[in-house]
Amino acid sequence: MTTITIGLDGANWDLIRDWLEEGRLPNLQRLIDDGVGGVSKSCLPPITVPNWKCYATGKNPGKLDVFRFDRIDTAEREHVFHDATDFRSAELWDYLNDEGLSAGVVNKPSTYPPKEIDGFVVAGGPDASETTYRSLDSGFATPPDVERFLREELDYRVHPNPMISPTEKGEAEIEAVLDLIDLRFEAADRLLDREDPDFLHLTVFYSMALQHYFWDGEPVRRAWERIDEHLGRFLGDGHDILVMSDHGTWHVDTVFYLNAWLAQEGYLATERGVDELLGKAGFTKERALAAAKALGMTETLANVVPERVQRLVPWEEGVKRDRVLSVLDWEETTAVASNQGPIYLTLPRDHPDYETVRTELIEKLEALTHPETGQPIVKAVYRGEEYYHGPYAENAPDLLLDQGENVHVSDAVGPDDPIADEGVWAGGNMPEGVFLFSGPSFRSAGLGERASITDLTPTLLHAMGAAVPEDLDGEVLDVFAPGTQAAERAVEYRTPLTGDRDGDDREEQRSSGSRTQSDDDEAVEQRLADLGYLE
Repeated sequence: MTTITIGLDGANWDLIRDWLEEGRLPNLQRLIDDGVGGVSKSCLPPITVPNWKCYATGKNPGKLDVFRFDRIDTAEREHVFHDATDFRSAELWDYLNDEGLSAGVVNKPSTYPPKEIDGFVVAGGPDASETTYRSLDSGFATPPDVERFLREELDYRVHPNPMISPTEKGEAEIEAVLDLIDLRFEAADRLLDREDPDFLHLTVFYSMALQHYFWDGEPVRRAWERIDEHLGRFLGDGHDILVMSDHGTWHVDTVFYLNAWLAQEGYLATERGVDELLGKAGFTKERALAAAKALGMTETLANVVPERVQRLVPWEEGVKRDRVLSVLDWEETTAVASNQGPIYLTLPRDHPDYETVRTELIEKLEALTHPETGQPIVKAVYRGEEYYHGPYAENAPDLLLDQGENVHVSDAVGPDDPIADEGVWAGGNMPEGVFLFSGPSFRSAGLGERASITDLTPTLLHAMGAAVPEDLDGEVLDVFAPGTQAAERAVEYRTPLTGDRDGDDREEQRSSGSRTQSDDDEAVEQRLADLGYLE
């Protein structure tokens, strides 16, 4: 028997409830009927990173020192992107290895570059990337023979081709995502047979891109039917299975342009630049990318046109991503935000006005409502070091937003009105995801439970007879069938392992403060932008 986690990025029960009732997802329904689960709550912000790591470590970001895909360094006035070497914690599979159990990890985000474990790691999107416009051909998996097997036997791809994006989301892009779902399950199934690990993790990531752009439309239903078909590969063999997600997805009824609001309130100032002139002339990134793809010249233009020139072209919504920092009048700016809500102050924390500004922002944002519906734009605003806890909580963003229901927070600068009824995404991220344990070790009790995403790793460790590290935030859930070993055995605790990736150049640069935006960072940034994560 293998214990298997199947991670479905952005899944939540409300999204798929009708399809379950219509009988379109029979294998998932079978797992529900035989299992126990419900709603899991992710950490803020409710996005891929940090939450896949919160699952894998059982910890909140204050113990990881990474709080999202990227961070804004206001002292150096730059955008910094994270990879797997930046997280300060051991993971589930490290503890299994330490107790003599093997593990395999397929396509989990925030695993690039892949590390060596007793088993195998196949790095996942969107952060595994070699160049801005080409997917990885090598270096995405360890050990080398597993990568060779995936390339030669399965023609494995890390990312879909063509890549779905705000400007290109037609049938070709949809089919590329569906094909990748097939490939992920085929790889996991073949590696399960070939390597026979004690534990296997599989993430299906790019189906979330369909949910972003189509919410619950026909492409999303097709993706879920494809996922359900493949779930059948792992049923009937006596495996213990966990189905889970890093966060959920809700329909976007309101877009809140946080940086536009900060500018309106006098906390953010910009300088007129080339971006604004190009935008007023109607030359936007969406139009440029669409024309390049139509002419089959995307890669040619990427090689010919300097990156610094490409970055000057604005999006239709305005200036986004790293260009936000480029157009800031830093001397007149007090606060700047990333999408989904982190706010970074330019004032040092020992500045006499620092707390005054934070308090002002909290009070104003929590009072903000939609001008027509009266619905709150923001549920709550937290001081970063108070929301998180752990040795790195002080490194958190200055403020965190918990988005209002059906609200998506964008970081675009330029919209005249900071509140709009629609934007790039049809489906946005919400904290409530799914978890479902099913198999011989687990009781059958339906979907009435609630958990934190940090509870899943300690529960898996206990299910597999392993001790739980003392520094985890999560707890072992009451999900085990009476009479099973896990139900009868007391939870055992142990001393934590170190999680540092020794000897990594990025880690040395990071600790010395010398990191600047590398080619890898730019590649990850483009991938996230295509998916709409950097707005």
